[in-house]
Amino acid sequence: IVAGIHDDESYFKLKGKYTIDNLETRMENVKPFVDQLFVIPSTDPLIYIKSMVSEQDIATGACCYARGDDMLDFPGREWVESVMPVHFVPRTEACSSTLIRTIYHAEDETIRNQAAFAKTRYDGKPIDEFGNVLKLKA
Repeated sequence: IVAGIHDDESYFKLKGKYTIDNLETRMENVKPFVDQLFVIPSTDPLIYIKSMVSEQDIATGACCYARGDDMLDFPGREWVESVMPVHFVPRTEACSSTLIRTIYHAEDETIRNQAAFAKTRYDGKPIDEFGNVLKLKA
């Protein structure tokens, strides 16, 4: 298994939000589950993906591409789909990266505490005592 991880800057440019963990921590978290790991320092990963896939892998069908389903129209998709199957992995239910970011990175301590102790609904979004989604922006 070969995995690519966007660096912090390209991640922000692609998604408009900061990562929860820095690049080094994300690499440490992924490495135990893959054979090779590479960093993508660009919003267009195509040249990096191409460098990690051999012609032999393509010819024998020994490769596939898997990614989260939060960005279906990813850069390089046309080429990737032309040479290998693409699999989209659904987001983890009841897990909100926005909530985690708010708890650890919001500048306002009141908002951090509100997020940390909020009840959550089925999709992981924090809710108040009436079931309304909390607005966690300052």
